[in-house]
Amino acid sequence: MKTTLPSQMRRILRKLAYVFFLLGSTLGLLELAYRRQWIDFYVDELRGLNRPADLNPQDKRFTLLVLGDSFSAQPFSYVDVLRDSLPGLRIINAAVPGTGIREAAIIARARLQQVKPDALLYQVYVGNDLWDLRKSTDSPRISRLRNGYWRLSEYALFLRFLNYRLGQVKSKAGMAVESRELKLDLSFSPEGYSRRERMLFEAEPALVQHSVLATGRREEDLNDWLLHLDAVLEGLPDGVKTVFIVPVPHCAQVDEWYAGHMEQIGAASFPAEIQAQEYPFLNRIRAHYAHNALVRVCSPLPVFQQQDFSGRRLYFENDPHLNPAGQEVLGRYLLPELSSLYR
Repeated sequence: MKTTLPSQMRRILRKLAYVFFLLGSTLGLLELAYRRQWIDFYVDELRGLNRPADLNPQDKRFTLLVLGDSFSAQPFSYVDVLRDSLPGLRIINAAVPGTGIREAAIIARARLQQVKPDALLYQVYVGNDLWDLRKSTDSPRISRLRNGYWRLSEYALFLRFLNYRLGQVKSKAGMAVESRELKLDLSFSPEGYSRRERMLFEAEPALVQHSVLATGRREEDLNDWLLHLDAVLEGLPDGVKTVFIVPVPHCAQVDEWYAGHMEQIGAASFPAEIQAQEYPFLNRIRAHYAHNALVRVCSPLPVFQQQDFSGRRLYFENDPHLNPAGQEVLGRYLLPELSSLYR
């Protein structure tokens, strides 16, 4: 036994090392494939959000490429409002739910060359796009397993993609934590609010304040965000004439009614300046691109604040996304900007 046990252990260790090598090599290859988009990881989203005629490369209409997250990729969104109102404009919606600037920069490389648009619209969400760059992983209220995943996902983007696909599978199977019922016109309740949003506030109660006001480490994250967007703009084809950056505000920026709800689900108290129409996140973007003639920064916050009131809310009561009325307002707000492009 004394001579056999060490040799058995060595064999076991060699097998384990081989398994870890194969696993690491496979994940590394998948990460490289994702970052280089060797295959189109989001072709289903592209086909699902666009009519076949719009994807026809022979269509010679003035073309707008849309990048963004779930605000742009909802079944009905402001993109549909623009399409219905501007039939002479070819709009290709390449938004993907759950993505941030890192994924957008990767998606943009492929889509810009594939579509060769005349204009680009990038929709950014003020509420958590800086979170996508750096997740808070020091809260004792978050499990070690989730904190570990969050840390890994900041470097391994393919893990984010796998998590996104797993969420789709769960949704189709009826096992998703976030159900479509969240987005029905149900009255607000802390227990019924989006679990993901409650979890974000557990990890960082002042996430929205830090993002909107670009304070603390979120100021560094905004610098990083701008560098990633710079990379997107550097890769623009020669034919791109205009780039629209559209920051969708967090609901707490729009009305105190929403801010009160956020505090009930775990957010830190909101200062009065959270609803200022000129806020640091927006102003930093404007200042960064002030001398770039291609870039137009379009802030819908003032319009949202004017048109959101009791009896006509623009966001869902138990989910931070725009409801159909909010999407309509956003689309109507953007119409004058876009209609001037090709007429």
